[in-house]
Amino acid sequence: MKKSILLIVTMCVFQLAYGESIMKPVNDLGYGIFSGRVQYFGMHRYFEGNNPENASSHTGGIRLSYHSPEMAGLEFAATYDYVGVMASSESSNDGNALISNGKVNVLNEAYLRYGLGALNLPKTALVVGRRVSHGEVFRSDEFRQKPRSVEGIQIESKDIPGTSIIVGHVRKLSNVWDSGDKWKFNNLSHVFGTSEKTDGITWFEMVNNSVPHLELAFFDAYAYDVCNLFGTRARYSLTDRTALNGLYRHEGSVGTASDASSNVYGFSLQQKVGRFTLEPGYFGVRGASLRFQEVTTGINHPLGISLMIYPGMFNGDSDTGFIKATTQAGKATLYFLYHATWQDRGSYENGQELDFVVRYPLVDNLAVSLKVGVGERDALEDTTATDTRLFLTYSF
Repeated sequence: MKKSILLIVTMCVFQLAYGESIMKPVNDLGYGIFSGRVQYFGMHRYFEGNNPENASSHTGGIRLSYHSPEMAGLEFAATYDYVGVMASSESSNDGNALISNGKVNVLNEAYLRYGLGALNLPKTALVVGRRVSHGEVFRSDEFRQKPRSVEGIQIESKDIPGTSIIVGHVRKLSNVWDSGDKWKFNNLSHVFGTSEKTDGITWFEMVNNSVPHLELAFFDAYAYDVCNLFGTRARYSLTDRTALNGLYRHEGSVGTASDASSNVYGFSLQQKVGRFTLEPGYFGVRGASLRFQEVTTGINHPLGISLMIYPGMFNGDSDTGFIKATTQAGKATLYFLYHATWQDRGSYENGQELDFVVRYPLVDNLAVSLKVGVGERDALEDTTATDTRLFLTYSF
């Protein structure tokens, strides 16, 4: 890892001296686009309680990506992520306990994309392989060293005016947690934590913007022998400063899975106030705890990303109120999120969490980010938790 630190310093010096990506001379040759990233990620967590937990880990990550030129409608792309532990509070020095900031060694993307222009569908393509997906069903959620990625086949199309459609089947998923084997491409039963293997997820999603000021999304995802998810999401812009968001999702068990169903209701108001964008809202779960949510496949909701998920807003029969704020202060991007969850089941505890994120570009392609979270739960004795993350990222 000392070599990784030296590599970061060398790249930063090059950036300051030349002000351009080190890959530009190679990319100018016309053999495709090469890019990458070197990132330091330090993390510390403290959980209070009868058995307090305290852990820290420092990792260095290298990402290498390639995207080929289009040849007869065919393209190839790949991304490799390697992460090593520089230091850790654990005796094993693997960064796994509590914070999931450990080792990674994975070909996170490797796919072929074939455009169907020959079939008079210029905006439709067939994609096969491993790919980062960020849509209605799967979310990339890159808040550690690598984004979530799925392995399978899909057709994506924008040939219908004002409409984006994806239909596909996913066999395996590589998650965002850098611990154990969660970063590997695992069967979906491993991702969902079920006892039986599943044949994957077949899904459909459509986003339509043909009605002025209105965005409508519909989606369905069938996880074999786990559950079926279907839902809709809407965003209506009242003015250029005010927008309303709504969400409904239903999950129901299928196949050999034990009976469980849940309904999700969510809404928020997005309002620009001066230099701030404020977004108060509600997120509620009725029935069983969610299968499709932030720690598994990701979830698309205005609530955003919670650093610790400390209040347990994806638990069954829970209600969450939140307020989010974003702004730009000079070159710095600031993000605030407060959310509180009330649990209707005795086995769960009410909780709340406050998250703060600031990102500042030091020079072109080099940025530093700080993320801090503080949470509290109403147990027999109130317990608190803290989460601190520091990123130094050089992109090339």
